[in-house]
Amino acid sequence: MKTILVPTDLSPMTPYALDVAVGLARTYQAEIILLHTVLNELAPIPDPVGGFTYDLNPVYQEAWNEAKEALCTMAANPAYAGVTIKKKLGSNIEGLIRCITEQPADLIVLASKGASGLREWLEGSHAELIVRHASCPVLVVKQPLMHFNPQHSICGIDLDEKLMQPHTYPFLLTSQQVQQFVYVLTPTDSREPEGIQQWMADYAQVQGISPYQLTIKHDKTVPDGILQYAEKVKADLVVLFTHGHTGLRHWIEGSVAEDVLNHASMSVLIMRL
Repeated sequence: MKTILVPTDLSPMTPYALDVAVGLARTYQAEIILLHTVLNELAPIPDPVGGFTYDLNPVYQEAWNEAKEALCTMAANPAYAGVTIKKKLGSNIEGLIRCITEQPADLIVLASKGASGLREWLEGSHAELIVRHASCPVLVVKQPLMHFNPQHSICGIDLDEKLMQPHTYPFLLTSQQVQQFVYVLTPTDSREPEGIQQWMADYAQVQGISPYQLTIKHDKTVPDGILQYAEKVKADLVVLFTHGHTGLRHWIEGSVAEDVLNHASMSVLIMRL
């Protein structure tokens, strides 16, 4: 791992992600890119000959300067000494997406309290947006962690054949450290437990996981089942896989990974299939 991207909205939660990223950067001798985007709007200015021309809103420049200072202050934290932290500023949500898709990174670490209720349905969270467009794994940190070293990870699975392809976890995890799996059987899922168990056995053999534990949990929705199981076993990390759908397909189908990261109390690692 060479590059860790840390997107931030400059909220008080930012250190949650930056602390974890710095710990990983020290372990892997990686550099961190600390990213923030500033909303850029054009302001109407009266034209002497009538009508209006448009120029950058003066508030934008002030916000840009404040953001730049905030990033410098964060990066200068004495606790981060010895770690290379590069500051990067962009403009608008489109700029955030472009930075996420164009910036080479091995891992994205971000802090998020998620979204709920009407806001979740209408807007979602920035974490969702990043997960949807990222091409590398995304680690979502939900609370302050003195030392990120997950000891009790669980993995939520479905029976997607793409999961059979070899995959490598981005940090501190091996196939032998993710051995607890949960499959949520909803009322509309007609699969038989025996078939699920056989698929898991084939998956474990392909990925070289031994031993492993599979729990088949009945629940009304997959995200609810994963979250309730994670809370029950006191998991400190939930690992999920996603296709990262966007556009109309995403609006219709939604995303289990996004629903889980919005409501989880523990860290969530999203892996792109």
